[in-house]
Amino acid sequence: MRSINSTGLALAAVMFGTATGASTVFANPTAGPHAYIGANYGGYKDRGGDFDEDDDFKEAILGAQLNQFLGFEASYIDFGSFGGDVGKAEVDGYGLAVIGRLPLTEQLGIYAKAGQLFWDADVNVAGLKRSYDGDEPFVGVGADIKVSEHFVVALEYDRYQVDLEDSNLPAPATNWEGDMDTVKLGARFVF
Repeated sequence: MRSINSTGLALAAVMFGTATGASTVFANPTAGPHAYIGANYGGYKDRGGDFDEDDDFKEAILGAQLNQFLGFEASYIDFGSFGGDVGKAEVDGYGLAVIGRLPLTEQLGIYAKAGQLFWDADVNVAGLKRSYDGDEPFVGVGADIKVSEHFVVALEYDRYQVDLEDSNLPAPATNWEGDMDTVKLGARFVF
């Protein structure tokens, strides 16, 4: 995995310092600031493509909700392997995001997020294997429902970008701009 740049480190330090340094984060997990861990499972497609049952991914998340409107989240995403007979790719990465949340009721909220994905890709095109890494911004929207005091379910739609440029790869893979749309269902344990 590639190392996170100074902006990513600063965002991670703020998120985890706030989550672990303030005792009030854990004081009231349902009404006030809180931390959470969770996992998402979903499908993805490239821009212009279709969601396919074979294109699924997994995500682990760790977050801190500072108040009812603002939070931070760190994630690890594994897009798995995708492609065809001529070319295949495996993409995974780490994400850091800022979340703006609007509570609609005590149990239901909607949110938007923006962040940075630090990705690695292993590509095999016509027998030529290459590894790439990069970092690209991403955005998303979602809704969450509090099922119990410590359990939340969320539905989310995100757009990630993975851009590859290599003149050594056969066309059309020499300049691949991959906007990947994801739909994911997740569970979070709030503490």
